Amino acid sequence: MNMPSTALLNIAPQNSSSLTLSGLNGYSIHGDRVIISASEISNHRHADNLSGSLSLELWALDRPYFGGDFDGVALAGVQIGRVQGQHLLVNNHHDLPFTAPGAGTWTLTLMLREWEGQGFVTRDQVQFAQPYVVERKAAAAVQAQADNVITVNFAAAEPRAEVVAQAAAVPEPKAAAKAPAAAPADRRLSLNEASRAEIAAIKGVSKKLAEAIVAARPFASTADLLAVKGMGPKLLEKIRTLVRL
Repeated sequence: MNMPSTALLNIAPQNSSSLTLSGLNGYSIHGDRVIISASEISNHRHADNLSGSLSLELWALDRPYFGGDFDGVALAGVQIGRVQGQHLLVNNHHDLPFTAPGAGTWTLTLMLREWEGQGFVTRDQVQFAQPYVVERKAAAAVQAQADNVITVNFAAAEPRAEVVAQAAAVPEPKAAAKAPAAAPADRRLSLNEASRAEIAAIKGVSKKLAEAIVAARPFASTADLLAVKGMGPKLLEKIRTLVRL
């Protein structure tokens, strides 16, 4: 894993957003913790205009971000409250739990997002020039204690062909034609359709959080789940493979 301990970028955003990140912004990763920093978070609106709740989030994206919807892995995030028009927050430093992304080459992006009643909207962002690279672990097959049992490290995309062959209990006759494999059914739980009890049955999701998810849906993207009280980036990443919209 290529994990830079620090990555900083000095920027002066030039965009039409009334909420901006400026000055020196960056991140510093220390094991399972990350410190995200933003020199200035400014509200350029009229003095009587109070912003919505703001969230400062570090994301790993599979491509550079140019605005609009996006998909990626939430690495860390914190809600920082609301800012009055013509005011700013300075020297923002937050020590947060860090969720590493999966294998790949990622563009790390610091986002300033504002709550708009139905979800968070990105108002400004800082993209870090240095790519964040996570190497894929090689698959490792380990001989099991009983016959015809194979243990596979599923960090790889799929087991090797020879491992699958060893795991078969009885070989098929050579003359028998193999039926085409059926597409696997999507067994993930739909958060937009499931009942409160079904959502609460997910490991790590409390009944209170399940009620909050039901009350906040429908969700347009998995990133909107971070707006639900009690749902943090680490929990979202933990249940990501178990749920869908």
